[in-house]
Formats: sequence, structure tokens, C-alpha cells
Amino acid sequence: MISPLSPRELKIEITDACNMNCSFCYLGGQIRSGVSFMPEQEVLHWIDWTVDNGIPGIRFTGGEATMHPQLEMFCYYAHLCGRTIILNTNGTGNTELYRRLFRVVYDLRISLPTLDAGHMDKLTGGSDVLRRKQEVIGLALEAGVPRICLLTPLTPELHGALEPFVQFAGKSPRLFWLPLRYESTPILPRPWTQADAQAFAEEMADLMDRYPDQAQGIFLAMPFCGVRPTELGARVFHGRTQDCGPFVALNVNARGRMQACFDVSEMEGVRSLAELQNCTEIRDCASVDALPAECRQCIYLAPCAGGCRKPYGLVQHGQQKIDYLAGFL
Repeated sequence: MISPLSPRELKIEITDACNMNCSFCYLGGQIRSGVSFMPEQEVLHWIDWTVDNGIPGIRFTGGEATMHPQLEMFCYYAHLCGRTIILNTNGTGNTELYRRLFRVVYDLRISLPTLDAGHMDKLTGGSDVLRRKQEVIGLALEAGVPRICLLTPLTPELHGALEPFVQFAGKSPRLFWLPLRYESTPILPRPWTQADAQAFAEEMADLMDRYPDQAQGIFLAMPFCGVRPTELGARVFHGRTQDCGPFVALNVNARGRMQACFDVSEMEGVRSLAELQNCTEIRDCASVDALPAECRQCIYLAPCAGGCRKPYGLVQHGQQKIDYLAGFL
């Protein structure tokens, strides 16, 4: 094992319904026609599970979490259970609902793929979306939400256009900009080229030098050797053991099944964290033996862990599979 399984949060996909049609969705369009909601008792069971297994954080996500009619109750129950509440949203939910949720939400995560209003509507399939997102960010600041994270998937069109996001986040010490690797999906399994990774790494390194408080690297797993020099990748990209399940955040999908990550190692019948630590699927996802020899010999193995393990973005290399952006391919 690279590191012991000790997740800090459980993500619960409480619905597969969504009111947007975002081209950059990490689920690749699978949820865009979703209409189902996780049953109330099942969500409460998973909240209790985090208490029983000592996991301090719960992230409610989807689909669009604010579409679940019982979201407010889930948040308040989790709060009474002493959990740290993280809410993922596209920022287009009911304003009064947000006001009530912000009394207990510690970490608001809102997608912000662009700062151009017209392009925002094109990307999301909505209308007046940027203004609505900015309004919710303002409400969260006004309500005193301690941490407001702006999630920006780094689509290739954002090359050379990242500084405005840093400046936007600089408006408050409670705003945190989280630029994300553009993830592999069933529809678009290889959305970045190595040239994309290199360009974003160099641009981010410059921003980290000039805005050390606002620019803190690129999140989600990326093989450090996917850029040159590898030291640049290690500086700019956050590794899998720092950001991803099963190291940081396990996931329960909208079907109620536990996963090591979104679409990775779906399991049934898992009852405790101790069982997870010995689960074959989890061990395969977190094992050094699952990685090629080049990874096992690398000085950055511990944080990098070979990059993302989403099945769509893996390629065969010898007897093993590795993130398609690995530099030794």
C-alpha cells in the first residue's frame, strides 16, 4: 500500500438529477437525464456510517444536490451528528434554500468554469448562469460560510486565461480557487493532451509565484511525469494521495454503492471502514503493485500514486494500467 486508508470525507451522490447540461461534467453526461433521488433512510444510514467509522466530513453532491427535496434535513441531521458539511452545487438552486443551508455548511463548492457570461450559458446550457452563481457566492460570504471553493475544470480554451480567476478569488480570504484537471469521462476519455498539461503547469507555476495566497496548484490526480521537468509537475499538481479516494474521500453513488472514487471499484455490502481496508477493489486501487515499474521506482511515488485511476483514462503499459498522461508512455 502507498498509504493507509484514512478518508476525511464521504461523498454522497444524493441524486442523479441535474438542471444543467454542462459540457465539462465529470460524469460525462450520464446524469443529465437523471430523475432519481436517493431515499431518505438510505442517506441517513450513510450519515450514521460516517459517525460509526470516524469519518469527520460529509459531502452532499449529485447530480445537483439542491434538487433533492430533503437536502436541508440531511444537512441539519449531519450537523447534529457533528459532521463537517461540504456542499457541491452549480449555484442555480433556490435562494432561500441556500440561506438556510449556509447556517450549517462549512465548505461550499461551486462550479465556476468561466468568468464570461455568454460563454457560461453556452457551457452549461442555462440562462444568466454566471450572475446566479455570483449571487450565491455573495450570499455565502454574507452568511459567513467559512470556506467557499470555486471549482474550475481547466478546459483547453482556458490556456493563458487563468489570472482573472485568481483575482476573483482574491476578493475575500474565504474564497478558494480550486482549478481542476479536466477529467476523463466515458464520452471524452482523453480530454487533455500532454501539451495541455504542460501549458497549464507552466502558467500555474507563474501564478503561484505572483499570487502565492490565491494560486495553490492544480487539483485532482495527475501523474507528475506528465510534464517536464517532473519537478514542475510535483510542484504544481496535487497528487492522488493528497486529493483523491480512497486516500481522502470515498464515494457513495446514486445507486447507493460504495466506490473508491467516482466510477472506480464499485462495491456492495461493505459495512465498515475496517472492511474497506481489506477490500480487494480498494486495495487494487491503492496498491503500488497496480502501477508500472516506472512508477514504483519514482521518488514521487508516495504523493503521485500514478495519477488518476478512472477506467476511461487508463492505458495498458506492459502488464499494468496507467493514467494516459504518464510521461513514460
